[in-house]
Amino acid sequence: MTMRLRPMPWLTGIVAVMLVILISLGVWQFQRLQWKTSLLAEVEASVTSPPLTSLDDLIRAIDAGEPVDFRRIAFQSSPTGGEPIYAVYRTQQGGIYWDLFQQYGPIFGRYDTVLSEAKPDGTAVSPTNIVADVLVGYVREDHPMGRVEGWLKSKPNRKTNRWFKFNQTGDWGRPDTITTHYIDIATKLPFDTADRGASAAEALPVRRPTIRNNHRDYMLTWFSFALLLIIFYLMIHRRAGRLTW
Repeated sequence: MTMRLRPMPWLTGIVAVMLVILISLGVWQFQRLQWKTSLLAEVEASVTSPPLTSLDDLIRAIDAGEPVDFRRIAFQSSPTGGEPIYAVYRTQQGGIYWDLFQQYGPIFGRYDTVLSEAKPDGTAVSPTNIVADVLVGYVREDHPMGRVEGWLKSKPNRKTNRWFKFNQTGDWGRPDTITTHYIDIATKLPFDTADRGASAAEALPVRRPTIRNNHRDYMLTWFSFALLLIIFYLMIHRRAGRLTW
């Protein structure tokens, strides 16, 4: 059986452009599916790993390229001497909050609101009694701002200590500071022994982020549209007598 097709030039051109767009969107969603699947696997490996028990352990894990986002950690350290407390503006559920960060060696800690205070104008007040304690929390990985985000985000004001993203300008720490990771400090304990800190980190609930992965459905949707477009294209030619067997 031989198929003969006499394409309609104008319709063929339109369909060709639409096919390129639909297939490109499907391929993009396939790439997003691969990336999201890998990300979820990394997060799962991180949250199920044994808690870190020192900043040195964390630094070694980062240098080794291990997944650390949302990993539990307990460490004993005083804030780096002379370092300021940075107040970072954020909004949540209609309210305005100020996240407080302070440097611990090459890492920054973000204090839970239970452990810190901030005035309404954003002026940071030193977190209470955070001296030589065991600090327990979750490691977080922050991502640099993209070009568009950099244009849209409000610019920091060093004089009033107003910031709009973690380490927004890269000026918070010394050159040896790790500025892509910080620790969400959830609780603190009086420093007794390292074992107590390790036990506290182990008792901390596993924290899994809610990350949707619908890219397989999106991919199949775009490829289905492309297939339907081809079917409609052939049906139109069949009705017009331009497609015969």
